[in-house]
Amino acid sequence: MNSILSNATCKFQIMLNNPDRLVRKKEPVITKLNFTDYRIHRDSLVLVDDKEREIPFQLIDVRAEGDRLLEASIVYLVDMDKLVASYWLYAGEEPAPRTGDFKGIEKLALTQKDGFRRLDTGHYILELCSGTADGTSYGKWGIRYFEAKAEGKNLIKDCSNAIGGFYGPFFTPKNGLINPPEHTTVDCVVEEEGPLYCRYLFKGTVPDGLDENLKGKKFAITWEFFYNTPWFRRKYDVDDFSTTVDGIPVVNKITVGDEFESGQGDRVFTSFACYGGTYYREGDLYANILSEGVHKLLEHADEQNSPNIQRYKESIGEDINKVSWDFFWRLFCVKEGILGAEEIKRHIADIIPESHKQVHQSERNENVKFGKFVDVNAAPEQTIFPMSANKTAELNDRTGYAMVWYTSNVVSRYQIVQRNDSGWVNWGTNGENEHPELPTGSVIYSAYGQFDDWEAEADAMEKNIDSKQGLGQMLK
Repeated sequence: MNSILSNATCKFQIMLNNPDRLVRKKEPVITKLNFTDYRIHRDSLVLVDDKEREIPFQLIDVRAEGDRLLEASIVYLVDMDKLVASYWLYAGEEPAPRTGDFKGIEKLALTQKDGFRRLDTGHYILELCSGTADGTSYGKWGIRYFEAKAEGKNLIKDCSNAIGGFYGPFFTPKNGLINPPEHTTVDCVVEEEGPLYCRYLFKGTVPDGLDENLKGKKFAITWEFFYNTPWFRRKYDVDDFSTTVDGIPVVNKITVGDEFESGQGDRVFTSFACYGGTYYREGDLYANILSEGVHKLLEHADEQNSPNIQRYKESIGEDINKVSWDFFWRLFCVKEGILGAEEIKRHIADIIPESHKQVHQSERNENVKFGKFVDVNAAPEQTIFPMSANKTAELNDRTGYAMVWYTSNVVSRYQIVQRNDSGWVNWGTNGENEHPELPTGSVIYSAYGQFDDWEAEADAMEKNIDSKQGLGQMLK
């Protein structure tokens, strides 16, 4: 250690605060640094923990003048179960001797034709894709391959779905645009890429649909991945908008959907839970109304002599419940051209009043259930709508693996689907009738693994370790 610090002329306390005394395991911490009052060489930094052990770090968002470091943020991982701790950052005017390269996050060979990055993060192997806009679940943008290395199983069978897409209100039947990851591509930008931390920006434009209020809108999604930890996070920024869904106002709220596939007769997750217990309504009456409309249309498909409808009918097969929910939506997609714009409007004119009546003006409105863990597949339409939560989890009762989500804003209603018939599982930030509920600008933390207590993991996501750079102390 002494030789590593031989060129250090000062040191800075990094103050770590954990007021709830939560157990932190490999928690990523990002600390802002400012050296404008010092002469610090950008390659001089050495970080040691509270036991004086050197620990790996990565500088990001660097502002420098030549070799002189003015501002940056430092990324590192922390194990901690006490209230406070002090790390120390040594610095000087000359580069510090290095003890060897740190391997960290690795880039792997891409497997998808639209693959942007395939990463081995230490905890995960995942592949980010830019999308193909071909209208199929195989061409969605987002994370289309997702594997916890310890489990060794891709949670998106055949890469035929994606984690991270956002949907309503842009991609609802009313707007005639369904599933942005299927009908849009994104531009992928590398913002930071290193051994401990990678940050990517997905930028896209929502295709214009039938709703004048939603035309010309752009979006940007920031993805962040860390080395050797189950945590990753993303932030959704969308141009301001105001419209209605199901006749109910929507202002700057979106539906984010994390979707998983395991094939017919299986489910990635077998139960769902909100922090402290789940209040929910069960069943998807809207799905029934939409399904009835689809079946009626298909019954008369031969009479209409429409090749698009015929192709759609053939793609579904005999039982629509055994295919992805995306097939329901596809009928109302202007990009698919199965129905014309006026036909879509006519169908929606019937669907919206009926769905509003059944969902909001019936006994179901007052039929709120409660459960600690909910067997979603046992609910009607294998769907529940949990209420008012920002810490949630889907669990596999057989394997002990769980996906944990924390959203920086409370989501008024979720749509959770765990469908054994098709193998499709969905975590969506929308309520009944596709009403979006996640405020734009929200950050979503996610973690997948075998957790002793998923709620404690969510608590740590909600209350990150607070870290600050302290006053510099001169050593020479």
